[in-house]
Amino acid sequence: MEYGLGQPLGLGKLCAGNVGTIITVENFFYNNPVRKSILSSPTEEYVRLAEFVTKYAVRYPNVGFTLKKFGQHVADIRTPPNSSTLENCKLLFGNTITRELVLVEGETDKYHCKVAGYVSNPNFSIKKITFLLFINGRSVDCNKLKRSLELIYAAHLPKNGFPFIYLSLELPPGLIDVNIHPTKAEVYFRFEEEIISFIVTLVQSKIMASQTSRTFTIQTQLPRSVSQGSSTMDIDYQASLSPARGPKKADPRKMVRTDYREQTLDAFIRPPSVINRCLHSHGGGPSGSGVAGKVSEAAPETNNDDELKVISVKSRLVAKRCRRKISLTSLLELKADVEETMDANLRRLLAEHKFVGCASYTTALIQHQTRLFAVDVSKLSEELFYQMILYDFGNFGICKAAEPVSLSGLMETALEFSDEPIEDPTEREAMVERAVELLMSKGPMLADYFSIQFSKDKELVGLPLLLPDYIPPLSDLPNYVARLVTEVDWTKEKECFNNIARITAQFYSFRRDFYSEAIEEEGDKAWKWTVQHTLFPAFRSMLQPGPMLHGDRTFVQLADLPHLYKIFERC
Repeated sequence: MEYGLGQPLGLGKLCAGNVGTIITVENFFYNNPVRKSILSSPTEEYVRLAEFVTKYAVRYPNVGFTLKKFGQHVADIRTPPNSSTLENCKLLFGNTITRELVLVEGETDKYHCKVAGYVSNPNFSIKKITFLLFINGRSVDCNKLKRSLELIYAAHLPKNGFPFIYLSLELPPGLIDVNIHPTKAEVYFRFEEEIISFIVTLVQSKIMASQTSRTFTIQTQLPRSVSQGSSTMDIDYQASLSPARGPKKADPRKMVRTDYREQTLDAFIRPPSVINRCLHSHGGGPSGSGVAGKVSEAAPETNNDDELKVISVKSRLVAKRCRRKISLTSLLELKADVEETMDANLRRLLAEHKFVGCASYTTALIQHQTRLFAVDVSKLSEELFYQMILYDFGNFGICKAAEPVSLSGLMETALEFSDEPIEDPTEREAMVERAVELLMSKGPMLADYFSIQFSKDKELVGLPLLLPDYIPPLSDLPNYVARLVTEVDWTKEKECFNNIARITAQFYSFRRDFYSEAIEEEGDKAWKWTVQHTLFPAFRSMLQPGPMLHGDRTFVQLADLPHLYKIFERC
């Protein structure tokens, strides 16, 4: 159904599609170009959109929100469904704010007003007020209520300090006047003074109840004194006065000496090996030349199956199509399985980790607060790519090889190096033919949903591009194609999608043979740069670790600062 100027443009047409409604807006300002000319830059408009999504993510924690710029793989905002308001505040505003929030709940029968939300206690202050107000589920602004709340906090916060306030009100529609602002972004109340007084009294009572302990920064000298230095001290005000204490020092056993938000210039300087993408592949016999491109003519012929031959793969990113929303029931069930089994502690560890370095090709060291962990990069990358396939389903970029790769050549290579090779040439040829026909029959679905593309000549021409600056180890391409034939249940939709996603994730996972020995001779900067600046930023922003990563030694704690102090004290 198409509409223009509020009127339908012709009759509606029946079409096949996913369950749900997709609304696409095109040429929005075609009849009002003046409105388009007064818009700010795309960056400023995106910031406003991010603020809007952040507000509604706090108000509706049962709904998962995702916000990303067009053409980017990493989401700037992502909240899981069936979450809580505090958990979403922690993801969106940080743990510093969340641990200082106080629950506010109340109801007045006289005006049928219900209040729920969170406000910061007197120990927390920021340079600019954060005021999130929802009335009957809609984000609005009320300057009188905002100023009244600022006044009660002014008596508790230091100068130029402001609170964090999130309130959700439920009011009868007859008590609300929305005709104040052209966009209805601001409202007035009927019985405004009484309702605001009730809300202010409720918030003030919560503030007073939460200030049994306060922290202040004070000056211990006169302003004109130069004989002594100034210092800060924490004073605890309990129910009864206690004598003044000296400066309180941080416990070195619990001090976190790193900041996971720091960045370095190394992330912007790609090693030449990453840019050129010269990979190696195992070859053997005539079929080895069809694995992933064209074998260098300078490579000598050999009968040794373990001999490495140089393969240069020129890949390019094809422009991504407009993002589609795919709401297949089987896909939603697979996503729900990931979200329901997410381990909150592991998610927090990955979100706030500090990368230390690579201990080996498959093990990296990270720090979280005062603990040092060894993590299995292979298992984490496999789970990351599996989840990326589910959440970017049908919206991948395409990485095309310099030359098409014969599917029959890939299958012959896989059979030749299998654990039980088939000696009969006729049987092997028939098996290869059946495998190629199966893949070609599933080609449209693989191309549409997974960006695995075959040509009419029965050749592999494209693979999905899951992460920028990351191409899977092409030496395992024959085995990957063979697994698509033998390990996928093509009869059931959910099992089919799950099998393809898991096999593809294992193919893309970071392994020992990711880079060639020729590159390693130049230095190991290439694969280490990929681990630190490609994989771990994706782990931080996208991976939702499940309980299976908790118990199979994917994360191994090596040291803990308090325990190290105990050991040194014994010495």
